[in-house]
Amino acid sequence: MRFIQATRIFSGKEFFKDNSVLIINDNGTVKDLVSADAVEKSNIEHIEGIITPGFINTHCHLELSHLKDKIKRHTGIVDFGLSVIKYRNDIPAEMQQEYMLQADKEMLQQGIVAVGDISNTILSLPVKKQSTLYYHTFVELIGLNPERAELVFDAGKEIINAFEENDLSASLAPHASYSSSLELIKKITDSCYLKNKPTSIHNQESKAENDFFKTKTGNYLSLYEALGLPISYFKPTGKSSLQSVLPAFNKEVRVLLVHNTFTDADDIKTAQNEMKHVYWCLCPKANLYIENTLPDVTLLSKSKCVLTLGTDSLASNSNVSVMDEINCLQLHRPDLSLELLLQAATYNGAEFLGIENKFGLLKKGNTPGINVIDITKKGNYSVKKLAQANRRG
Repeated sequence: MRFIQATRIFSGKEFFKDNSVLIINDNGTVKDLVSADAVEKSNIEHIEGIITPGFINTHCHLELSHLKDKIKRHTGIVDFGLSVIKYRNDIPAEMQQEYMLQADKEMLQQGIVAVGDISNTILSLPVKKQSTLYYHTFVELIGLNPERAELVFDAGKEIINAFEENDLSASLAPHASYSSSLELIKKITDSCYLKNKPTSIHNQESKAENDFFKTKTGNYLSLYEALGLPISYFKPTGKSSLQSVLPAFNKEVRVLLVHNTFTDADDIKTAQNEMKHVYWCLCPKANLYIENTLPDVTLLSKSKCVLTLGTDSLASNSNVSVMDEINCLQLHRPDLSLELLLQAATYNGAEFLGIENKFGLLKKGNTPGINVIDITKKGNYSVKKLAQANRRG
């Protein structure tokens, strides 16, 4: 048994009182949280830094790990997307899996215990099966043409089956508003509702996304042209992309809106009113890498949005560290409280993935993984693991 006192202890939701002692057993299971007065002083370990539950990375693209340093910064989302398509399969599958293994190891070292990972194929399956991290795979579907919704949906179900047959959690997810028809989104989210699984969608990562829906103008037209995809069937809505696709979502499903770089107050209000369980994922380093801008996180926070954090892919980031995403936000948005960001990194992500009874919270009986954050250099905090999470709970 270990009795641990730190500079501060963060539960996943809030900071405990300063004289608190966290009691864990040898495998990292939380046994209790008590006052220091209730513990023999000689038994207490004193640690400098903030103790937190293990981090939850709610948005990652493990399949793109081999694209690190392959794509130029600040190209904008359209050129970035075309580059991903160009380089995605430029090395053999076996080599791609080696890069995935390295990224998986890096996340483990960075105090991450659970990952919401976007996959388009089953290529990441062997990596996830042997990993000590908990993975929920979002099988991402692309199909803007409504006539292809059934075909695309059926292909996605086959991939889902492969993950589930290997005891790996998975659900379907539309790629983005500009690449998924309303018919496809409805099929996906109705499926998630029946299985009580979450879903995810890239949301308003660029101004061009809103332009496309409002007036059918902007850079996405060049994307479809470059891909040879006719879009004569698409009719502009006069609304933002988010407000245009929200009606297609099953309102009961937990939905992660990822990026939100060009989301405004009206979008937030509409989503909060129409969706029962909406989460807002921030991937600040990727936003700076691709569009060289950040979402209005202050607005999201003041609007009581439930925030989570993601690393996106190594195609759009220098590493896969939730701690570095926190550092980035602290540097660029110093008005945000550390408590808010730590909750986004722990409990909120676990709640979205539906694993809050195992991860994300220092609660009696949980084995959430335990991190220690070195806070000596603000904006450059580092993290180390104090106890490993139990993947199977």
